[in-house]
Amino acid sequence: MYNILIFILMLRSGFCYKSQVQRGVDVSLRCEVSFLSESSTLQWERDGQQTSNTTLLYNNSAYIILHTVDEINEGGYYCRLMENGTVKTVRNYLLNVSSDTYNGNKTNNIIYRQSSNNSDVSLICKSAKKYERWKWTWEPRPDSQIIDLIAVEKGRDVLVKGPIKPGRLSSTTYNDQLFIFHISSVNFNHSGTYRCVTNDQDIPYTTTMLHTIRVSVEPPDGVLRTQSVILTCEVSEVTDTMTLVWLRMEGNRGVLEKQQIMTENKFQLTVNLSSYETDPLHWQCAVFTENKLRALAPITIRLSSSTTNAPKDIMTQDSHLQMVIVVACVVTGCVLILLLGLLVFKRQRKTGELISETVKEDAPKKNEWDKL
Repeated sequence: MYNILIFILMLRSGFCYKSQVQRGVDVSLRCEVSFLSESSTLQWERDGQQTSNTTLLYNNSAYIILHTVDEINEGGYYCRLMENGTVKTVRNYLLNVSSDTYNGNKTNNIIYRQSSNNSDVSLICKSAKKYERWKWTWEPRPDSQIIDLIAVEKGRDVLVKGPIKPGRLSSTTYNDQLFIFHISSVNFNHSGTYRCVTNDQDIPYTTTMLHTIRVSVEPPDGVLRTQSVILTCEVSEVTDTMTLVWLRMEGNRGVLEKQQIMTENKFQLTVNLSSYETDPLHWQCAVFTENKLRALAPITIRLSSSTTNAPKDIMTQDSHLQMVIVVACVVTGCVLILLLGLLVFKRQRKTGELISETVKEDAPKKNEWDKL
């Protein structure tokens, strides 16, 4: 009875949270303290063990994102503050996951993925009822043509129909209660609405909206420490109150560089970094909706191999052009001098030959005069 009373008090005080979420969604957890010193640590643990899902420390808060949750993710999550040798539990979270993925035609299940070779997403359709036919469809944009991706029916093989190649975790055989479509390398243009349809019914069994994020750096092929760079973060769609944040990473701590609320007409956030700001090479673009961390897109500024040996005064394009012109003029002048010298030499040689011939012709005449 005493333990039950403590649990009720914890619930009322906001110390412990409990929720049931739909299977296959992403879950974002956050805990916050009033002040977080550099020597202290705030992290999420699961059942007494540190979880690798502690993805970000930012603004006195610790965030984790659990991707595509199922029964494996069920249990207690604890946010611990470690400071001056003491450990304090800041927040408890008890996660329960539903046994199926049914949400009909609702579009409240929105997941975010970075566009990269290392990013993947599993679209799960699981039911308590048995079905003889399953298929996953894709609507790239609202009111665009719906594309069939994969389909299967009882007693037959899985048919691949769409332009997106199924990943290795996709269903390869018929299962009357489970059908998975896995995208192993998420591209930016893979965004859209994905629906799981059973027995060719009009209302889908599961609807999932995928929003994609991509980050880029200019120049892309490496920079010198004295160069300025431009970082760009872009989202495929803006449907909720969304904030993009550029963070300078110091370990797993994020330091705010720039943030902005996105609108239906604005899908990207750009930050210009001067040369002295490019020393931190690791950056992340964070996507927040309703104070929840929805995605992180990391990017690393690569230094050029000539950085360490680069001179302090870098030759500009104008000075390089001037140098080329000077060299060309010098070479041209040398060639002209050589040609002029060769011409003078030939003329002198020809004149000498003419004089020699004249002397030879006059020599016999002189002899004749001597005889007379």
